[in-house]
Amino acid sequence: MTERILKSLLVAAVITCIALPATAQKVIKRGKNLAEVTVVGQGETKKEAISDAKRKAVERAAGTYIYSQSKTRDFVLVKDTVLTRSAGFVQSFDILSAGQTEDGIWQVKARVVVSIKGIVDTWGVVKNLLKERGRPKIMVFIRERIDRQLQDGSTVQTRIENMLLKSGFLLVEKDQLKAIDKKDLTAAVLEDNPAKVQAIAKRFGAQLFITGTANAATSGARVISGVRVIPYEAEANVKCFRSDTAQLMSSIPGTATRGVQRVANSAAKQALDLQAQQVAPKVVRDILRFWQDVLEGRGEVVLEVEDVSFKQYRGLKKALQAVKGVKDVTTKFNNKVARCSIQSELTAEALAEKIADAIENLEITDISQNVIKAKYKSESD
Repeated sequence: MTERILKSLLVAAVITCIALPATAQKVIKRGKNLAEVTVVGQGETKKEAISDAKRKAVERAAGTYIYSQSKTRDFVLVKDTVLTRSAGFVQSFDILSAGQTEDGIWQVKARVVVSIKGIVDTWGVVKNLLKERGRPKIMVFIRERIDRQLQDGSTVQTRIENMLLKSGFLLVEKDQLKAIDKKDLTAAVLEDNPAKVQAIAKRFGAQLFITGTANAATSGARVISGVRVIPYEAEANVKCFRSDTAQLMSSIPGTATRGVQRVANSAAKQALDLQAQQVAPKVVRDILRFWQDVLEGRGEVVLEVEDVSFKQYRGLKKALQAVKGVKDVTTKFNNKVARCSIQSELTAEALAEKIADAIENLEITDISQNVIKAKYKSESD
């Protein structure tokens, strides 16, 4: 989020307090289950402003319930995870006004009806699943350059890590990474080779890993109003992956941000920090959405079967498509290994049980969060 956006948000907050009557700030009950609120959402696009309004409406409508949970374990992680699904709790969304400020920030004022029961039910599900599976561990490694020179630390990485910690995630600590790990990670990120990063992330027990690059460069010093300043522009590209399958969860490019200072390094850091403010919330948002899918068993499960003949591979493809709960199957066959990417709403364990029942001569040998390993039984078995 740039300084321009911050200023607009402050102005919008004042305008909102003046423009909305006192009754609009209140939560109006609509029966036992529903509540109506009027909110103002803001964002760089109209779509983002609408999403912001929905999240604010849900948080305000369920404020009493959410506050009552504030002293429970993993409160922040549960709250942030549930609120990423705000749109699912909205029963109706009526836009009262929409437009852009002078700075180009979208503001959407809306009357929103929210399902309180939906929020409470989802809260319970996430809380219980989190208790069963534990908090996820994440590795973050962003390579940062200033004028093409690699930096020892990363402004973008630090802000992403701080936001993840604030939301309650566990991180691979920087001091756990040895010099050789950092060297290998740097090479892998610059080569855009997620498989190499995946291997290191798995070694440190990370369930998710975030990699990418951030760069700041200058076109040279300028004189503005008699003062010599050095402008820098920064950009970043951040990708999020699963460690067990190397599945790409999201790819987030940042739009260019600018820093202007009298000292070159200060200008570069300013531009990079503005870039970090823009990218970090999107990374955390995508991880929270993805994490709830994982908790609830949605998404991709990979089945790996070793020492498979081509005839067995063909039969496996056909059998998997007939398994109840399987929505789609994508398969690969290489060096007598069948790798099947399965889209399902089942957990890996539940899916493994159905596969074992459906394919009698297939023996399940290992189950992790989203990977099932198996082999065909020999005829003597």
